[in-house]
Amino acid sequence: MISNLLTIGITTKNRWSDLEITLQKLEKLQYHLIPIIVFDDNSDTVCPFDIKQFNLNIELQRFNQSQGYIFRRNQLAKIIKTKYYLSLDDDSYPVSEGLESALTFAESHNNLLCVSFPIYNPVLGQYQNQSFETKPYQVRSFIGCGHLLHIENFLKLGGYREILIHQGEEMDIAARGFQQGFYCYHFPDLLIHHTASNEGRNWYRMDFYGSRNNVFWNDWFVPNELKVYKQLRTLISRLILTVKVRRLGLITGEIWAFKNLAKYAEYRKTMSKKLYSEWTKLRFS
Repeated sequence: MISNLLTIGITTKNRWSDLEITLQKLEKLQYHLIPIIVFDDNSDTVCPFDIKQFNLNIELQRFNQSQGYIFRRNQLAKIIKTKYYLSLDDDSYPVSEGLESALTFAESHNNLLCVSFPIYNPVLGQYQNQSFETKPYQVRSFIGCGHLLHIENFLKLGGYREILIHQGEEMDIAARGFQQGFYCYHFPDLLIHHTASNEGRNWYRMDFYGSRNNVFWNDWFVPNELKVYKQLRTLISRLILTVKVRRLGLITGEIWAFKNLAKYAEYRKTMSKKLYSEWTKLRFS
C-alpha cells in the first residue's frame, strides 16, 4: 500500500487559504490513508478551519517560533517513519494520477535521492518545470514545491544546509548527493500544480538569499579552473536582472556573498572537471 511507503509533508506560514485549497485537492485525489503532516512555522493566526473536515489522515503541528521552511523540512524528514517523503508547498498539489507509479520507479533505484515532477502554474498558465521526455530521466536537481525524497539517503547527506536560510537548498544537496552517488530523476507522469501564491512572500528576502546562495554554490562546487568565469557570469546576469526588475535584493545578496566567502569555506566540496562536466550535461530538474 502507498500509505506504508509514503508520507506527505507540508510546511506553511500565514497561508491558511492556500493550505485549505491544497488539502481539498489531496482529498479529491482520495489520498485518504496516506499520512499527511503539516508544520505551521509560527503563523500570525491559528488555523481558521477545522482540518478534521477533510477525509484525510492529517496531523497539524504549530510552532511558537519561526525557524524557516528549510529547518522545518529537515525536521519533517527526521520524524517521518515511511521510506519516502512527498514534500509539498502549501500552495502546491498533485492534479493527476501517477503517485503509485512514481513510488514504483523510486523503488527500482537504490541510488535515489529525489524524484522531480513536472510543475505547472495554473495562474500564469505556464510550466515552472517541464518534462522533456515521456520516460523518467536523470536530472541535476529538483524543484522544492513538489518532490519525492528517499529519506534515508537524504539524511545520510545531512539533510538541507540550514545556513542557506532560504532558497538554493535543493541544488546544494543535489550536488552533494551527485558527488556521493545519490541521484535525482525526473518522473513525467505525475503533474504538480503550483499557484506560487504571493501571500506572505518577502521578495527582498527571496532575492537576497537566492543571489547569495547562488554565489555560495559556485564557490563550493565549481572546479577551481572554471570558478572565476562562472562567478563573473553570475554577477553580470544579476546586474542585468537588477536593472530590469529594479529589485535591489538581487545584487545586495550577490555582494554580501562575495564579501563573506571565506567564512563559509568549510563547505567547499569542489567537483573535478570530469564530474562537473557530467553534472552540466544533465537537464536541470
